[in-house]
Amino acid sequence: MEHDLLESLRRAHAEARMTGWDFSALEGRLIADDPWWDFEADCLDAMRYARAVADLGTGGGERLIRLVDALPDDREGPRTIVATEGWEPNLAVARRNLGTRGIEVLPYDAETGQAMPFGDGELDLVMSRHEGIDAGEVARVLASGGRLLTQQVDGRDAEEIHEWFEAGFAYPEVTAERFVADLEAAGMRIDQVDEWSGQMRFTDVEALVIYLGYVPWDVPGFSVDEHLERLSELAASPGITVTQRRFRIHATKP
Repeated sequence: MEHDLLESLRRAHAEARMTGWDFSALEGRLIADDPWWDFEADCLDAMRYARAVADLGTGGGERLIRLVDALPDDREGPRTIVATEGWEPNLAVARRNLGTRGIEVLPYDAETGQAMPFGDGELDLVMSRHEGIDAGEVARVLASGGRLLTQQVDGRDAEEIHEWFEAGFAYPEVTAERFVADLEAAGMRIDQVDEWSGQMRFTDVEALVIYLGYVPWDVPGFSVDEHLERLSELAASPGITVTQRRFRIHATKP
């Protein structure tokens, strides 16, 4: 590998740290297909009729702000919207961004096994985009007739990356089948399940290295120097393409 490219990759990976949930630094260099469904439209439609809404794993609040700004003011009576975030660096970002909309951001991470910071039957709608859920807790905090809308990154996502860098899957249990089973066991009714696969393309190897800095759980402990041979091979290829896998589930508490 040329010295200049090596130094560029080292620098790019060292500087790649996610703030909020913002991939704008890769605009034009990371081209990803979208699922055939529109999860944002699903959420926006459900929010219109909900009295109390929680957005789980809000990141920096960017997505929730777009939803709130697009929400028509046609609901009779008050509407409460809250968010949760489990990654400490994002918590301050989300509070700063969502504070301008009067939205409280509470610390919560489903992977820790802690209780959701809501009372029994307190919510009408729980939204979770690419954030883990505790099915039992979701069922507890939803009122009768309350809904869960979730879109998830399948635990087998980007299998090519895992193969290239000999990394195991961090969340192999994240599948539509497992989520459905857990939700049904918690007493939820499954209304809709869809699965999808598509492509994600990187225009160059540096874009891939930046991406791995943003999502370190894909290849834990990744370093440019330890993977020079593989990165050299990828740098010489005309394009770098991996497989995306997503699923969505709509469920209701009877």
